[in-house]
Amino acid sequence: MEQLSILPAREQVAAALRKAIFSGELQVGQELTQEEVAQQLGISRMPVREAFQILERDGLLLLRKRRAIVQGLTVDDLVDHYDIRSLLEGEAAARAAVRKKDMQDIAGAQAQVEKAAAAKNTADYLSANEAFHRAIWEASESARLEGLLSQLWTGLPPHLPELLPEQIEKSITEHRQIAAAIESGGAEQARAAMSVHVKRSLDDLLKQQKALSAGSPQQ
Repeated sequence: MEQLSILPAREQVAAALRKAIFSGELQVGQELTQEEVAQQLGISRMPVREAFQILERDGLLLLRKRRAIVQGLTVDDLVDHYDIRSLLEGEAAARAAVRKKDMQDIAGAQAQVEKAAAAKNTADYLSANEAFHRAIWEASESARLEGLLSQLWTGLPPHLPELLPEQIEKSITEHRQIAAAIESGGAEQARAAMSVHVKRSLDDLLKQQKALSAGSPQQ
């Protein structure tokens, strides 16, 4: 049997709150309390307090003692974040292509991505998707670049599949193109494929945010 991957309670709470903020369930300016969130989720206050701290670091909450004010992210925040990710992840993919590392980790992660997608298991998909990207960072053989990308990923993890499940198939196709470019040693092709992947995710997220703001369903 495969090993189970269980996120700490604080990460589960942070993920639930992050999804609620991005989906519009929690509005900018809305006040949250540790007690309220803990009661709604049926848990103790400790993981909620820790989750508040995670989301304050991400810029999504403003803390006031045991309360939190939803800050959300502006369009400019999102564009800036994804632009930086596109540049750095594109560089990582290009370096991975030049280094010609063993593709085992990248291919293995992609296999797990496709397995999770086929099973419609979003949690496993998110985990495998992260493993795919991290395998590419590691293949770049740049500890500094890997560290910067890890900070970006932690600061605003790409939870788009939770919000827009239909984008998973797009992502899988793009992953295949990225992996093929890396394996063939095409540095600029790998850079371009990764850039397209990251920026397409941003475009889909902005469309979803616009639809929510207009009060209409995502097309």
